[in-house]
Amino acid sequence: MQESPYQLGTQLYALILLCSWIINKTVFMKMIFLMAFFFIYAKETLSQRFKNTIIPVVKNELNDNNELENFYKTTTGRINLFIFTRERNKKIDLLSFYTLLRARTKSLFHHRKFYIVNARSSKDACAKVEHILRKKKKLIKNVWFDSHGHYGNHYSSFRIGIDEFSYRNIHDSNAIKYLRIIAKYCDGDTKVGLGSCYAGADFSFPATDSTLATRMNGDSLMIGMGDIFEKSLIYASESWVMAKPGIFTNRLGFAGFPLERRFKDRVYKPVWERIGEWKQYSKQNRQLQSIPTIALDRSGNIHLKTQQYNNFFKTKKRIAKALRNLKP
Repeated sequence: MQESPYQLGTQLYALILLCSWIINKTVFMKMIFLMAFFFIYAKETLSQRFKNTIIPVVKNELNDNNELENFYKTTTGRINLFIFTRERNKKIDLLSFYTLLRARTKSLFHHRKFYIVNARSSKDACAKVEHILRKKKKLIKNVWFDSHGHYGNHYSSFRIGIDEFSYRNIHDSNAIKYLRIIAKYCDGDTKVGLGSCYAGADFSFPATDSTLATRMNGDSLMIGMGDIFEKSLIYASESWVMAKPGIFTNRLGFAGFPLERRFKDRVYKPVWERIGEWKQYSKQNRQLQSIPTIALDRSGNIHLKTQQYNNFFKTKKRIAKALRNLKP
């Protein structure tokens, strides 16, 4: 069977890490690289197993109410899910690889509570999620959809593999059918996090010389997600979602701002003004409200921090400086 470009790329990562382990002289770095190699090898092995389960699982959806009720009666607890998406248009996405590696490390030590799903599409994610939940007889406690946001699109979105979700298709029954299947394993005790930048943005993308101001419609995206995960709380950021060290330590690992020069353009002014600001939507009370910065702990639980990230003195100073130096 011919290997896909994704598999070849993953194997290339593994080869690079193995060579680095051989060359590097420090014991600590050798351990890190060796662990990374084994994580990738384990992931590839599991991916091969999942290939034979995706089609049968999706065909056997829980469409029958009696079957669904029987599943609820046999559940023995809850687990957390981290649904990861790599940028397919990037040959080497080191940031995503680093995030996935850290997630798998945490999952290794909390394997009964925290599961990683490396998704190629919403259908693929759905099949893998159902496989885990049925095998473990669990419901979902927290689910985090980790992907990149694309500010240049002029609208809020998140991705699951090749599938993009935004205000444009979040009410399209065909586009969201696999999200609805995942939602069947969620209830009022479930929290849903959209981990892409700008996913909750309700401001307008500023006008430029060639385009008019365009509303991001992140609030519409969150409300649409609430219509799918009807009893669950939906979380999304109005600004950047960072991947700093400590994103799985219940600290401010998601808060902050990128240092690249391209983010100093004036079109990013609304994003700078909302650093660390998150939104929460509940369909139960039809309320969309601003909340403190959120974080994930080592088991993948979503937590609300007690203090806003942008209220710290140093943060205020840096944001003010960045706003003054934005390029026209």
